Amino acid sequence: MFSRYPEVNKELELVEEYIKSSVRSRNRLLSDILSDLVEAGGKRLRPAFVILSSRFGRYNGKKVIPAAAAVEILHTATLIHDDIIDCAKIRRGKPAVSDKYGTDMAVYAGDFMYTKAVLMLSGVVKSDKLDIMAKAIKTICEGEVDQYRERYNINISTLSYLKRIGRKTAVLFSSACALGAGIAHCPAHVRRTLARFGYYFGVAFQIRDDLNDILLDTNATGKPVGKDIAEGVITLPVILAIKRSDRIRSSLLEYFGNNTGFTMEEFRSFINEIKETGAIDVTISILNDYIGRGLEELGKLPDNSSKKVLRDMIVELGICSRVNYLI
Repeated sequence: MFSRYPEVNKELELVEEYIKSSVRSRNRLLSDILSDLVEAGGKRLRPAFVILSSRFGRYNGKKVIPAAAAVEILHTATLIHDDIIDCAKIRRGKPAVSDKYGTDMAVYAGDFMYTKAVLMLSGVVKSDKLDIMAKAIKTICEGEVDQYRERYNINISTLSYLKRIGRKTAVLFSSACALGAGIAHCPAHVRRTLARFGYYFGVAFQIRDDLNDILLDTNATGKPVGKDIAEGVITLPVILAIKRSDRIRSSLLEYFGNNTGFTMEEFRSFINEIKETGAIDVTISILNDYIGRGLEELGKLPDNSSKKVLRDMIVELGICSRVNYLI
């Protein structure tokens, strides 16, 4: 993804090496699990945000690279625990840790990575900045609990959904930006602006991910089609479709009450019904609104190469949606 930006790509390669050298364990089984996680890769968006935000101030690679690596490790820990709760079998196109090694070892691996991330941050970030990530972890946990409690709730509102993904997803993007800006000693108004940009990016990112879940196949997403619906997680396009169609409401109630779930043919029919309500277009419109909010925040920042990369990244969320879904 960052091959177009050699300077950022070079720093992310350093982050990758730092992660590999930091998640080792004397325990052979734990070491194997951690190695699998690192090899599985990922977009590395959150560490990129730490790096890019730090370039609005006094960049210090000796602090930024470990901090960026810690944020990615923290993110990976949340994914491990998510997959345990969701009984997921696939993550990033490969067997989930809990499916391959068992729930017990997945819990231990997630806990290990949480503590490793905190230790890494404590080595390069002043104590008054550690509360950025501590608050992020707390908020992410609250978001996950919100999602768990709202499973199978077909009456969830759009506002509740947006609050949930703000806690579950957007807060870590926001915190990554705030952390990078803080390490670089950016002025307070720059830190706040970057944090808001990260939040709006995170909301847009999650909305697009929720569209992907129902509209793209496993080869494109690395996870089963309709994973969210199968787990009782009601996302924005479904929320909007339920409000527009009693038939969709009835189909979803029947699906949740039927232990065998949808066949693939029934699921495709269900998605076509969602499309016919116009819910996909409205969802993309809301996605673009958050992209616009992010761009507005970027407009308040001084011009530099990092600003251009951040702009490209958030604009691409909207471009990819149109290309993937509407052609």
